[in-house]
Amino acid sequence: MNELKAVFFCLITSVVLFYSTNLCFADNVDVDNLLDRCEIAPSPKPSVMVYDYKLSPETLMPGDVGVLTITLKNTHDKPIKKKIDMTTTTHYPDVDTETYYTMDAYIKEAHIVEREFKVYNSYSSAGVLGPDSKVDLAFKIKAPLEEGIYMLKFVADIEDTHGESSKGIRYFIPVVVAGTVNLLPQEVTEDEVRLEVVNEGLSDVNNIYVIAVPAVTTVTTAGMVECQPEKVYIGKIKHGESAIAAFKVNKTKIGKGVPQAVFKAVYKNGINKHESNQIYVTIPCPCPCPSPGYDEVIREQREQAEFGAPTAPTVTPVPAYSSSPGSASALKFRLPGFGAGFAGLSVVVVAVVISVAFVFYEKEKKEKKREVKKDD
Repeated sequence: MNELKAVFFCLITSVVLFYSTNLCFADNVDVDNLLDRCEIAPSPKPSVMVYDYKLSPETLMPGDVGVLTITLKNTHDKPIKKKIDMTTTTHYPDVDTETYYTMDAYIKEAHIVEREFKVYNSYSSAGVLGPDSKVDLAFKIKAPLEEGIYMLKFVADIEDTHGESSKGIRYFIPVVVAGTVNLLPQEVTEDEVRLEVVNEGLSDVNNIYVIAVPAVTTVTTAGMVECQPEKVYIGKIKHGESAIAAFKVNKTKIGKGVPQAVFKAVYKNGINKHESNQIYVTIPCPCPCPSPGYDEVIREQREQAEFGAPTAPTVTPVPAYSSSPGSASALKFRLPGFGAGFAGLSVVVVAVVISVAFVFYEKEKKEKKREVKKDD
């Protein structure tokens, strides 16, 4: 009887041990499977892109200061949840695990590489950018003095919330540097000058004034020209458009040359102040017989104004009118240095005549001496 009990106890013990061992192996297999699943998918990283950029003013003129605003956006629209299921083959319940990733992006540093443009500021530790959110970074820049299209390089270093590096940003932004305001003679009479103010830039310009230079009068060899008003306010001109500025002309003193008035335009592009090139406008001669060369001066002035070049005063021969009343006007040209040249030429001619006469005199004297010797 005791032997039967011992055998039965051994059988019961063997079954229990075998069952427990099977459980342990099954559970070990499921844990390994779970670890394998965790190693397959790496942790996701946040991603940031250049969403937009804006330059103020829209186009910079040479030497202008402006603000370039760059908008960054987190490309993830929401946090990421990573779910893992662990299933066992035993009577134990299944285990589900879930990992939560915020996808927040930390902007460690952002700057514009300084080359042709001068850059006044940069960003370090600019903050955390959550999913589907944006941030504006403003940079103060100064344009070079030469017109052209320039590529500004924007650089940003991005990290996740654990301080691990994520994909950074290297982005090129095109910036155009160009534009000016020109004055063109529209209509010129004895009493009025009308100028066309043309915005040749790619952006609008503000606070435009057209000024008579100097402010009240312009003095030339032809006399003194007074323009009223001293300056004309135009205001704003959009890119590619023009406006008209009109001045009344009073010649307070008439001289002997071609009267001219000088004008220029002052304006703003954003906060930047600019001046146009000065333009010289020839005022029509009030007398019935304009001086020779007057039409040529007018033609040169118009041609140079059309090409945007400043018109410099031209020195031309000026006629002198006879003062005898009732007689026809006899034009005598006053050429600079003509009197001195004529006097010098006269001296040379006299010297040549005297030299020739002296040579003939010496020759005649020698012939007389020969005749006297022959007679002796």
